[in-house]
Amino acid sequence: MPPEILEYIASQRVGVLAVEMLDGAPHGATVHFAHSEKPLTFLFETYREYRKAEPLFGRECTRASLVIGFDERNMKTLQMDGVVRCMTAKERTELFDVVYLEKFPEKKIKAQEPYMVPFVFIPTWWRFTDWTSPEGKRIVASTDETYS
Repeated sequence: MPPEILEYIASQRVGVLAVEMLDGAPHGATVHFAHSEKPLTFLFETYREYRKAEPLFGRECTRASLVIGFDERNMKTLQMDGVVRCMTAKERTELFDVVYLEKFPEKKIKAQEPYMVPFVFIPTWWRFTDWTSPEGKRIVASTDETYS
């Protein structure tokens, strides 16, 4: 992913995550996120009783989409498709406890609660749109194509 897009991701804190529920229906939720770049992985937490947690325990991994950037003042957005799954113990120690809680230190107490579930989103496709380009609308996609 180009450095400008990674910089954009790092500048954001909130996105909308849509997961495929066990019955195939979509469920979208506004979420806080952190990320790790190598490999690109997005980090989240939720409570086990929240709807978005249902497919995390019903399947090994679940199809999902994540959208970052929906503010007209910013004029940039990143759309991604991929999968969500529960974190491994190693990811919990190396990513969640370090990267996520560094970005959201106010969540350290929540992270110790027994029903808190850390999980990851791994993108398989993405598209970044920037309406602030001097040339006009610019799109960069994971297929490495650039459109104006």
